[in-house]
Amino acid sequence: MRRIAKAFLHLACDLCGAERSRIRILAGGNERAVCLLDERFSRSAETRLAPAGRQLELLEPGPAEGTGFESARGRAPCVFGEASIDRGFAGSSANRGEWSLRRNAGGLDFELDLSLDDGGAPFANERMVRAASLIDLFESVLEGRGFTAGPPLRPAPRLVEFDPPFVGRSAAMAELRRDIRSVAPSGLSVLIEGESGTGKEVVAKNLHRLSPRRARPLVVTSALEAPHSLLQSELFGHVEGAFTGASRDRIGLIESANGGTFFLDEIGELPLALQAALLRVLQEREVRRIGESRRRRVDARFVFATNRDLEELVRKGRFRRDLYFRIAVMRLRVPPLRARREDVVPLAAHFLGCCAAQAGVETPALAASAVRRLVEYDWPGNVRELKNEMERAFALHGAERAIGS
Repeated sequence: MRRIAKAFLHLACDLCGAERSRIRILAGGNERAVCLLDERFSRSAETRLAPAGRQLELLEPGPAEGTGFESARGRAPCVFGEASIDRGFAGSSANRGEWSLRRNAGGLDFELDLSLDDGGAPFANERMVRAASLIDLFESVLEGRGFTAGPPLRPAPRLVEFDPPFVGRSAAMAELRRDIRSVAPSGLSVLIEGESGTGKEVVAKNLHRLSPRRARPLVVTSALEAPHSLLQSELFGHVEGAFTGASRDRIGLIESANGGTFFLDEIGELPLALQAALLRVLQEREVRRIGESRRRRVDARFVFATNRDLEELVRKGRFRRDLYFRIAVMRLRVPPLRARREDVVPLAAHFLGCCAAQAGVETPALAASAVRRLVEYDWPGNVRELKNEMERAFALHGAERAIGS
């Protein structure tokens, strides 16, 4: 949990423009709270400071010692939704402002403290949105980790297994699996980043399968699947007569994902005009078909993927900054295959097994020389290239006992 907490605190600093951040999760009310988590992060140090509290330690409410944060209780809070944000104090440095967001969710008290770089600058609504979203994310992480509120904390029922499966024994993939389980139960938008062929769609499918929406549709599409002139109709739908060739009403892909999950790959290729329309959908949860004035409510979980550097596209003016912040509340990074070479052989064996199962024959082995070549190769096409190579090798040598001998 502390590893994930550090990642969230790093994200809080990046999204809210803070130098330092701290998260506390408490249970048991105000009189004598049980501290379940107390974690701090300093962007300048790029390392987690030693936590002052211990898990399940009984703490008296009051200011934290030696953290640079002071209690803001007693000050008039700025209310945002169900969360309250307190304007703090000058802090330990005169050019910094301290803010504290508190929220009760699922029977637990969440406290997020931020030490801002720009001191006296107003805590703008955009920052409020990001900070409140982080609290939502932490709540979903607890649920995804299998704990529910109430003394004592108790394990939740066993989660659904991954399907399609994640094959690999590397630490990077183990961390990705844990992060998917943590994020999947929430309704937050997710941005999946990674090179082409790394398996971003597999991540999206498992986010849906492990979510409460798994019985409802998963709609998968790409910003490159249709020409830009037709993409708006594909995503948002149209009514009869909206344009030449619109002979009947058509529901858009976003609307068809109502109740389920909408996955848009290659979002970095989305035209700016459609980025504005998508931003409205994410903000208002409404879709307007081309050619009609009526707006239709849509309840869907949004997952996006890209192999582009969206932050660089934002700097170049090719991707909307406000849309980026909307979709990047939670980011999952799929590592390239060359960064996890210990997964190459298990993946190759898995793909050979799939080919053999389809052919109804015994799975051939990999010769030692083939294993060496597989591990030494950099796989610029990642898992997709490895899968294609194993299918080709099986087609040519599937009848042999060992491939590559």
